[in-house]
Amino acid sequence: MTDVPMAGFEESIAVDATADVDPALVEIVRNQLHDVAEEMQASVMNSAYSPLWQEAGDLSCAALTPAAEIVGQSERVIPVHIATMTSSVREAVERTGGFDALEPGDVLLQNDPYAGNNHLPDFVMAEPVFVDGGLLGFSAVRAHWVDIGGSSPTSYSTQTGEIIQEGLRVPPAKLYEAGERNDALQELILANTRGRDERLGDMNAQLAGVRRGKERLEALAAKHGVRELATAMTVVLDNDEQRMQKRIGDLPDGTYEAVDFLDGDGITDDLIEIDAAVTIDGDALAVDFSGSDPQATGGVNSPIACTRAATYYAVKVTLDPGEPGTTGSYRPIGVDAPSGCVVNPEYPAPVVAGNHETATRVHDAVVRAIAEIDPDLAFAAGDGSSNVFNYQSLESGKLNYTCLGGGMGACPGRDGISATRSGVGNTGIQPIERVEEDYDFVTVESFTLVGGTGGAGRQRGGCAPRRVVRFDDPTMVVTTGERARTQPFGLAGGRGGALAEHAVIHPDGTEETVDSKVTMEVDAGAKFVFQPAGGGGFGDPTERDPERVREDVENGYVTEKEAREVYDVDLD
Repeated sequence: MTDVPMAGFEESIAVDATADVDPALVEIVRNQLHDVAEEMQASVMNSAYSPLWQEAGDLSCAALTPAAEIVGQSERVIPVHIATMTSSVREAVERTGGFDALEPGDVLLQNDPYAGNNHLPDFVMAEPVFVDGGLLGFSAVRAHWVDIGGSSPTSYSTQTGEIIQEGLRVPPAKLYEAGERNDALQELILANTRGRDERLGDMNAQLAGVRRGKERLEALAAKHGVRELATAMTVVLDNDEQRMQKRIGDLPDGTYEAVDFLDGDGITDDLIEIDAAVTIDGDALAVDFSGSDPQATGGVNSPIACTRAATYYAVKVTLDPGEPGTTGSYRPIGVDAPSGCVVNPEYPAPVVAGNHETATRVHDAVVRAIAEIDPDLAFAAGDGSSNVFNYQSLESGKLNYTCLGGGMGACPGRDGISATRSGVGNTGIQPIERVEEDYDFVTVESFTLVGGTGGAGRQRGGCAPRRVVRFDDPTMVVTTGERARTQPFGLAGGRGGALAEHAVIHPDGTEETVDSKVTMEVDAGAKFVFQPAGGGGFGDPTERDPERVREDVENGYVTEKEAREVYDVDLD
């Protein structure tokens, strides 16, 4: 994972991790690198054009070492974004001439899922940071573009048979070379996207974030000394590796297996199996996905980078929550997925929803396997989806990419949170006011919490929201959802969360239930009903404090019938 040569730069910034390093300096550097990434995030969000970036923050920022290891990340990173930074940046370096070909002023760019990236809408942009002639590291921003061309608005239909139909695939390239912009590359990208002006504004915002990170890393090198800073970065990674090894080493050796399922791929209705076998061997943990189904026809295949990222995240949040993750945390974790399976597809398999829908199911399966070791380490399944709900007016051409939150799963110490994004794709939810202001053909008629959708338990699962949107123009709607057929699981006796529900209410008032993944045109005046799944519960429901059940009923989280029949609480 980490043994990538620095191609000559190791001599210009020598690092001796065996030397005595002031622990206070290491902790100061750890926090300063976090702050660097936070400033990068603020720069991007404050200068972006799209609500997806300004409001929802569908982007992640990081400071990387010369070997492209993550050593500092922003607070609200997207888990499936951040852990793939290493593979994305390394591939970008290697395919543009290697480390020796890097020079000050270069800016790398790519979105290729078959070159260490996530899916086509996620562009990674990275700039090498040179200090005193040596490579200190990289400043990197990954951000989800609202559109990158292809057969559907927002480039998000799973109903394609190959990645070529999903959008423009940009292999690793230099957007800037020695400070000079590659105008032809920029124009090629913009010419193949919908909403050109907004895409250009977001691209420049992404660049602003990258450059802010470079400036701040240079300032830290000036403050601490370049050799001292580089050494402290190395120690941060090594400390995180050792802490994760200790957490794994505390577990009993053995293999623990769990399976979970996707609703389908948007083309076929067959459930798609994800099989995770977690093996603990001393202070190392390995996950084998060889029991998973072959790659799918529709766009739910998870590139190996996403599969690794989801696995790392599942292990991190169960065994070592609290401190932000670095690549050091991931070093003791191995991932094996045979080529050609749904979690390691071969070209030209489509992958757009694998980035979060399948990656979330990978996460759920790994967490469920760890629960076989000890349920108190884990948590029940959440809504299991990014609940993508996108649309484009067929009159004005305006298009928006949105995500909705569902119910979060409960854990041993707390209830699941309701109506929130969670898991590997935890972006924010765009405010209704902003949506209606920017997209005049959209009216959000209601956005309510649905009681009884959270799984019952000693700790209750989070409830799902229900959003009803009216379109005043003929509109193309693209949805990517999950858990409409496979219930979010509960743990330790907790009940599963309610299934997701999706429907169209046509202008004549007739209601039509639709699948969780659709690309469809609706008439002016039609309404779309989007209700994600609820979260699973944790523990025996009859062990829940009756007073808490009464409060749940008063607050609309639990129905009176559920209180009597499931929690065994007589409200009278």
